[in-house]
Amino acid sequence: MVHDKDRVHAERRHGTAQRADVVLNLLLVAFEVWALITRYLYSDLSMFQYYTQCSNLLAAISGVVCLAACAGRIDPVRAHRLKFCACASQLMTFVVVVFVLAPMINTTGENGFYRLFLTGVTPVTHLLGPLLTIASYLLFECDPVPQLRECILALVPTLTYAVVAYTCNYLLIFEGPYPFLLVWRMPIWQTALWVVVLVLLASALIAALRFAATRMHAHDRFGF
Repeated sequence: MVHDKDRVHAERRHGTAQRADVVLNLLLVAFEVWALITRYLYSDLSMFQYYTQCSNLLAAISGVVCLAACAGRIDPVRAHRLKFCACASQLMTFVVVVFVLAPMINTTGENGFYRLFLTGVTPVTHLLGPLLTIASYLLFECDPVPQLRECILALVPTLTYAVVAYTCNYLLIFEGPYPFLLVWRMPIWQTALWVVVLVLLASALIAALRFAATRMHAHDRFGF
């Protein structure tokens, strides 16, 4: 009798967690689709020169995949691995905006935090999108805990963007859009230093995200 009550309680808890995960992913997809479409209407495919738009597109895709997993259409393990990659990219977006880009803009006399968090689609792409992506993953989807292979794969989106963006800047296909991509305006050693710093930062954020996922999993968070 006690075991039956425990089983019923576990099933109810599982159902509640799954419904909450569906809500968060629906919100994530809805906000991201609005932001990406709005941005596309403003700048066409050139929007993907920005890491922010790439990471938010990945977040939207991961949200759709996780919704499919909740519906039993896709293996949840694969869906959660994709969400981990999206989390790593979104966390990179948020940290670079807060600690690099906004302070740089502040030095010009403009309020960088206002511009990057409260104008246009930035409330979604720089704040709400990352928060929903990370919250849905840590609360409901960090099972199984990412291993070394998943951590390496989570670096791929950032490394891919870096290779493409630096190559396009070097070949003068486009300029920027971030100050640390302007290879023709800084010495080679400075470009190399930026590359090392950004890769180390991305790696550290992935490690921190894995640590958080491990702790949430160990403390029996609400996942399924």
